[in-house]
Amino acid sequence: MLKFLGKSLFAIGLVSVASAGFAQETLKLGVLGGMTGPGAPWGLAIDGGVKVATDEINQAGGLKVGDKTYKIEVVSYDDHYKAADAVTAVNRLIDQDKVKFILGPIGSASLLAIKPITEKSKVVLLSNTYTTEALNAETRYMFRVLPTTNEYDGQLIGWLKQNRPAIKRVAIISPNDATGWSTQKGKKKVYEGAGFEVADARFFERSQNDFRTLLAGILAKKPDLIELDVVPPAQAGLVIRQAREMGYKGPFTKFGGNNVAETVKAAGAENAEGTLLYFSADPASDAFAKLSKAYAKYHANAMDDFTFYFYDATKLLFSAMQKAGTVTDTDAVVKSIESSKSFDGVQGKIVWGGKETYGIDHQIATPAYLGVIENGKGKVIVKFEAR
Repeated sequence: MLKFLGKSLFAIGLVSVASAGFAQETLKLGVLGGMTGPGAPWGLAIDGGVKVATDEINQAGGLKVGDKTYKIEVVSYDDHYKAADAVTAVNRLIDQDKVKFILGPIGSASLLAIKPITEKSKVVLLSNTYTTEALNAETRYMFRVLPTTNEYDGQLIGWLKQNRPAIKRVAIISPNDATGWSTQKGKKKVYEGAGFEVADARFFERSQNDFRTLLAGILAKKPDLIELDVVPPAQAGLVIRQAREMGYKGPFTKFGGNNVAETVKAAGAENAEGTLLYFSADPASDAFAKLSKAYAKYHANAMDDFTFYFYDATKLLFSAMQKAGTVTDTDAVVKSIESSKSFDGVQGKIVWGGKETYGIDHQIATPAYLGVIENGKGKVIVKFEAR
């Protein structure tokens, strides 16, 4: 069920309900994420991934942990992609709903605002924010359950250098918030390290829909390529459309946070043709089709790649609870997650790492796909294994 209380979030707790003369345990799962506004496809992806994985467990008879079997219930809220709303929601979850586990949030500002609260309260946080500041050596209860641009940019931009020799000058557009500040800094470093010249790098406000002034400044620098970084999918489509209307004929890359259907809808298929993308899974695969069909039971929009991450993360959480033998002792569940150095997800082999970069192995790595938009659809060019 999806609840709107002026804030948005998904929670995990325990409830006992009387049934047929005995107490039956119900485990509530939740996720904190923005499910309205420009980033809605990403927040809905979290919700959909959790619900699909949960539905599979319930249909199989429930989650068996120790000598108990739990029916899983998902309670969903929307934090509107705002740090203040995320804090209000998390405090409510912990203080009123007695939550032990949270999946999300999607926004870096939200994550940085709530992490001190969840760490102090020993609440496990399975997140998907991109900022490098999310993880450090002191992190205990937070895990990042998807790769960031920091994990896959080297592979994708390295391919670009080898296979698109005519591209010399790059312009980067990023959101003007904690996510964009972090990802743009990382992208500039990788592009320049690969031998490209970053001719311009600009930020925009997430409420923005008219990019012509921003683009005028960028196009004056005569870039060979425009990188759309973690611009929300629909806004990325608007940037593409408006840049084409202003005479830009060069290629676009979007190495972060993609939803092809949303981008093409806003850009127009002809304008989006040839855009290079990062995918978390092959859009033509059976796994993508199966998950997309299951996702459609919960949300009407085209499924976003992030659904894969949170489908796998929910399965991982269930497995960790079973190995730990508890759904209440978060220290035991954390140790269980940490002990699983790798596991098989719907995307392929998934591994934990990150100590060299972040100081702790709480960063997930998955296979990465470089794709292209052709005739309005996403098509994989090459697959990079997790590393």
